[in-house]
Amino acid sequence: MKNLIKVLRYAIPYWGFALLNILFNILSVIFSLVSFAAVVPVLNILFKLDKPMEMRPEFKWNVDAIKDYFYFEIGRLITQYDALTVLAFICATLVVMYFLKNLFRYLAMYYIAEVRNGVVRDIRNALYHKILILPLSFYSEKKKGDIISRMTTDVQEVEWSVMSSLEMMFRDPVYILTYLVTLFILDYELTLMVLVLLPVTGLIIGQIGKSLKRTSAKGQIKMGELLSTIEETISGLRNIKAFNAIDWANRNFRATNYRYNRLMVRLYRKRDLASPLSEFLGIAVSVFVIWYGGKIILEPGSTLDAALFIMYILVFSQIINPVKALSTAIYNIQKGAA
Repeated sequence: MKNLIKVLRYAIPYWGFALLNILFNILSVIFSLVSFAAVVPVLNILFKLDKPMEMRPEFKWNVDAIKDYFYFEIGRLITQYDALTVLAFICATLVVMYFLKNLFRYLAMYYIAEVRNGVVRDIRNALYHKILILPLSFYSEKKKGDIISRMTTDVQEVEWSVMSSLEMMFRDPVYILTYLVTLFILDYELTLMVLVLLPVTGLIIGQIGKSLKRTSAKGQIKMGELLSTIEETISGLRNIKAFNAIDWANRNFRATNYRYNRLMVRLYRKRDLASPLSEFLGIAVSVFVIWYGGKIILEPGSTLDAALFIMYILVFSQIINPVKALSTAIYNIQKGAA
């Protein structure tokens, strides 16, 4: 965590772009929720699952009152026009909503690009300045290959692992929090059951993430050794040929390269476990939500009707991707922090 904080400290000058990213992510998720809220009651009325309300209900700031008011307005439109016209109007509204959602999503990524690339540029500048001011005694102790590895491979790892995940770290918590609040408003009992399961899945992913960080740290060390071997070979090529040590140098390099290869195979296998594992856990939780929600609906006197449950499932399905992306980002950040 300390290493990650050191990297994120470079993002402080770009806080304005980060705030714009958060703002546009919030707007994106709001339009996403509005599109879900619009489609479910309309389909219920159009397919005769619910009757349009005849009396205008009193508007209040709660789920049932907003739903009743929306049902009344849709019923009024269907009475005034025909059902097909209303359906076309709703479809056009959905297209506009999704256009605005994706527009704001693009604007969020547009501004986070400044943060990602600016931080990497500043890290490279700081590393190069550090090389210039270090005493000469440092270079007599350290291998050139290791220093070159720090300037190239390690910075690239930070760029790909940490900074590429930075957009997810700004975006996905906003999505998850907004969707969770919506789920609590729709049905707090069902959402509490979901929240009991989420820490269990997080614990499983976290344990694999720690293992990934340890393997990644070893991989960076081995890459430094590999580059050092290459640099020493090129610098001492005359001596290697003079003492007929080509076979020895070749065996030495092959052994180092083999150890690095096996380490990277382990690393990629652990990293690639992130997506399928999080997807499986997400589907398992989704199946539980469908079963438990259906159980609540079938109980006499249930406050959760079919329309709200459909919307609940739609909103919950949207929370899976941010959780999955966030778990992948945590994997990448653990790898990059090493």
